[in-house]
Amino acid sequence: MNENIWTEFAKSYDQMIPELNCYQRMLSKILRDTEGRRMVIDAGCGTGLVSQALIDRGHRVVGFDNNSAMLQRAHDKKAAASGEARDRWTVMEGSVEHFPSQVVSDADAVLLNNVLFYVQDVESALHEVLSHLKPGGVMIATGPKRRPDLQKVLRHSIAEWQAEGRFTEALQAALAHHSTCAQKLTTDPNEMVTFFEVDELVDTLRCLGFSRPLVADGDDYFGENYYVCMQK
Repeated sequence: MNENIWTEFAKSYDQMIPELNCYQRMLSKILRDTEGRRMVIDAGCGTGLVSQALIDRGHRVVGFDNNSAMLQRAHDKKAAASGEARDRWTVMEGSVEHFPSQVVSDADAVLLNNVLFYVQDVESALHEVLSHLKPGGVMIATGPKRRPDLQKVLRHSIAEWQAEGRFTEALQAALAHHSTCAQKLTTDPNEMVTFFEVDELVDTLRCLGFSRPLVADGDDYFGENYYVCMQK
């Protein structure tokens, strides 16, 4: 499995990311746009945060990732779930450029949440998504429109935490570790390789065979990220 900056990220990921209001706003959009779509593939699932939210709502989820440290945390979440929830949740090793052979090919939705920026062969990944969706299914992709302004995101997030009175010592410790990893990620040209403006991603998906955007905006993470929900 691929060991990279995400191995280090995994140490603080679950303590930091769910606390971000900008993450929660994005997650709300994902939950909105997967409503009623029972079978979901979470491609590049990381620690399983989004997968868990979907499982908690009753979906069937197949999640995969290529980093062992991140994936172990997804396995841990699955192990801690109820028996019925565990039955609906599959976690495995895999690459978004070549989906695992066990992954179903008639999903109602495929998620690429903050994934494409790390993918060298984006066209292969998007073809994989298309081939694993049933007609009328949707792909939800989120990610940075450009090399992200980390300080902007952190500045606004800290201001929100302080206003809400929850900038605790534990959160500050997680932030310190996470920020160090994020700084390495956002400044290394070999770590972040693919960015999309909203219209550019929609046009790319249309050319590959997707039919129409249901949602396409660039509002997430204080304007740093795109959010596109595209129907097959």
